[in-house]
Order: sequence, then structure tokens, then C-alpha cells
Amino acid sequence: MTSSHNSEHDIVNSSLSPDSLLQDRYRIVKQLGRGGMGAVYEAVDERLGATVALKEVLSAEPSMRKQFEQEARLLASMQHPALPRVSDHFVEGNRAFLVMQFISGIDLGSIISQQAGPFPRDQVISWADQLLDALIYLHSRDRQVIHRDIKPHNLKLTATGQIALLDFGLAK
Repeated sequence: MTSSHNSEHDIVNSSLSPDSLLQDRYRIVKQLGRGGMGAVYEAVDERLGATVALKEVLSAEPSMRKQFEQEARLLASMQHPALPRVSDHFVEGNRAFLVMQFISGIDLGSIISQQAGPFPRDQVISWADQLLDALIYLHSRDRQVIHRDIKPHNLKLTATGQIALLDFGLAK
């Protein structure tokens, strides 16, 4: 027996189009990425004239929404140069969003795939120092934060050579 249904808990499948406006404030520029748990968009905060990243949770499941809100509160409470700052979260229609600092750059996974040989030792040590500093910050908080998904694609290298640790969707 098969049935077709459109439950409010189904995964949101459609991507937001460029120029879509959310909260009468955030204008979508483009989708930056999409994974099993969420999609990330570059957007412009028209009120402040600033570029932001909007992360959308791709499930309306109550447990996923709760985890998403916890991520928003968790990130909003943190201030570290290697972590994106969170400024807001909201629900529009059946979609939940997290508003955070847009960090331009390229992810370390892409950099590694384009690198013919080993990276210079000093460069790797600098990246490791920055990442370890962020991890010490996360692990020494009153409520310790464990990222649980550190991988090259969740590390972004900025134009100034700084590492940023992204995607706290699995953090505990």
C-alpha cells in the first residue's frame, strides 16, 4: 500500500531563488551549499547594507527545529575570531533560518584538492594553531561545546589567511 502525503514535517526541497526577500530584510544573492541537514545562502541584510550568511534547516521535524534553535543560541553566545558570529534566527512559513556573519573565502577541502604537493610547514602550523585556539575556546566554556564534524570542507580560509570553523549543526 502506498500513499502520498504532504506533511508539515517533510523535508523542504525547494531552494530559495536569487532576489527572494525574507523577513522584509534579507535578500538572497545565491545558494552557497546544501547538505543533508541544511542549505546555506549568501544574502544582503537590506536594513544594515551588510552581506550575511543564511543557514536553513531542511526539516520541519520538531526535534530538528529544536536542535537548530540550540545551534543558533549556542553560536550567538560565542565570540572568537575563528567562529562566525550569529545575529538572529527566525521561521518564515515552514522554513527556519539562522543569520550569521558571512565569511568569504574558500574551504580547505577545495584548497587541498587543488594542491599538487604538500603545503608549506609554516602554513599548516598556522592553520593548526588557529583551529586549536578555537577548539580550546569551545572546550573551555562553562557549557563545553564539541563540534563533532571537523573536516576540511568545514574550515574556510579567508583572504587574510585566517581559518574559520563552520557548520555547528552536529555540535553538542
